[in-house]
Amino acid sequence: MKFDNLLRYALRIIAAYAGEKPLHIWLKDFFRANPQMGSSDRKLAGEMVYCFYRLGHSAGISPESDRILTGLFLSNDAPVELLAYFRPEWNEAIAIPLEEKLNRVREKFPDFSPAEIFPWRDLLSLSIDHSAFCSSFLIKPDLFIRVRPGREKQVQKKLSNTQTAFRHCGNGDQFNFEAYSFANGTRLEQILELNRDAVIQDLSSQKTGTLMKMVMDPEKKILAWDCCAGSGGKAILLADLYPGLNLTVSDIRKSILENLRLRFVEAGISRYHAFHADLALENDIPKESFHLIVADLPCTGSGTWSRTPESVFFFDPRGIERHRDRQQKILSNIIPCLRPGGLLVYVTCSVFAMENEEMVKFIEVAGGLKPVRQEMFEGYRDRADSMFAASFQKE
Repeated sequence: MKFDNLLRYALRIIAAYAGEKPLHIWLKDFFRANPQMGSSDRKLAGEMVYCFYRLGHSAGISPESDRILTGLFLSNDAPVELLAYFRPEWNEAIAIPLEEKLNRVREKFPDFSPAEIFPWRDLLSLSIDHSAFCSSFLIKPDLFIRVRPGREKQVQKKLSNTQTAFRHCGNGDQFNFEAYSFANGTRLEQILELNRDAVIQDLSSQKTGTLMKMVMDPEKKILAWDCCAGSGGKAILLADLYPGLNLTVSDIRKSILENLRLRFVEAGISRYHAFHADLALENDIPKESFHLIVADLPCTGSGTWSRTPESVFFFDPRGIERHRDRQQKILSNIIPCLRPGGLLVYVTCSVFAMENEEMVKFIEVAGGLKPVRQEMFEGYRDRADSMFAASFQKE
């Protein structure tokens, strides 16, 4: 009876949710307004809803209750009590490889195809493996940290003294910094001094730092601008790549700049200039010029949707053009702020060619910059986000 009620509750949530705000925020509001459930039941109900959305646009599984159970089976590798109640044969096989799980599902639902989870294959960047990308929605992403320079031994010691499972997934030669991954939801603040010891930063986001390296006179202080800084992950990366740099950060959201300020205090970064701006407007563009501009611009966020699978379910592909147009406006305004010989690093967390390769052509032609390097970081192979980055030089 308990699990029947929980399944009905999850279906009620799915019927009520329309994608108007991120699911994790909406669920908090929903549970606050419906406080009759205990914390463990709320957690399981939320998990059921997320697993429903992990199947994206795939067809062949109905009713919605079967989609929930299928999502639970495909997205977990440890037994789930609710699944044991409704599908004991699936729960007993919960730890088998994903491909074998898919075969089990197709035995019951022959028309199910994971290739339909993300149906916009023709819009993808060329290097994206569509099949592997679709399957990644059935695998819960990890939580990653980047170790700050000089804190490697302290972090290793703290991790060795914890019972928390972790994986070493990067080193200085390959990714510039030490990187570790953990199960999503790990309370890292109980293990590390966050932002001082290490920064929570997705693995692909860390790798974009390989495009930010410049050959500069060591006597010359680099003037760098992180123009859409968000909460400051890439700005801290810049500070670690170039100790003593002259750093400027900006964002359209005042609240996020306050979060950045607090994070910089923890990271020990005190010398920087921050300002609020809508960079699509010419009047908000700074008068300074910079050696290095990092433009991690607003985009569809499609490379991060394994963390927010509801985004796939409610996505309207017409929104890609809206993001593309805004990206072009911002780039047209910020490129004049680049000094001769300077480097622009364009970044998106998108898998769509219109926001990636096509923007490279725009920057080269309309911006008059020389392409240096571009790379798609296929995070879906590493339980991470997928990101695109391209660097350009002003001659």
